[in-house]
Amino acid sequence: MKLFGTAIILAGGKSSRMGFDKALMEIAGKSMVEIIIKQLRKVFEDIIVVTNNPHAFTGLNARITEDILKNSGPLGGIHAGLIQSDSKYAFLTACDMPIISPEYALHMKETAGKHLPHAVISEKGNWIEPFHALYSIDLANDIQENVENRVYKIFDVLKNKRIIKISESKIREYSPDLGIFTNLNNLRDLEEFYSFIEAGGMNHVLL
Repeated sequence: MKLFGTAIILAGGKSSRMGFDKALMEIAGKSMVEIIIKQLRKVFEDIIVVTNNPHAFTGLNARITEDILKNSGPLGGIHAGLIQSDSKYAFLTACDMPIISPEYALHMKETAGKHLPHAVISEKGNWIEPFHALYSIDLANDIQENVENRVYKIFDVLKNKRIIKISESKIREYSPDLGIFTNLNNLRDLEEFYSFIEAGGMNHVLL
């Protein structure tokens, strides 16, 4: 099995705070998930969208799969993506995180290739970001075990695992404003993102 090649997009959330399916929201004639896929294609050949509404995602340039571990939140989506991964490591993002840094993803791949950890994750202040990360498919069994024990946080899965944390200062070399962690949780976030687009912040993807 090759080390890299797969990226996973989690699109199974209920979008309750937004009031509609964020993944299918259109910006400049493209759905959010299409925008994310276009950016990921610069680095990854195989893209998996994990959703509990597969019929809504037909026609995408990606594979579609559903949770195996039902009602287990994002952890179930990560598990489903890792089970389907064509590579040892899979890059993880979410359908409401529209900004991808292909260069940073490449840096994460290089880091994982040198050290072969269970995960390469990003630090933001005192917080560890679960997305914009690389996870080994070896974690799938650990995730299943945690879910069976009603433990639903990826950080609990990563306890006592070999993890490489990339510092915020290093991340800023690729995303100076930490825009890769932009998360559209509510309408205010969406309004700020539209302002970013109007300022030309996504021209490299939308044009």
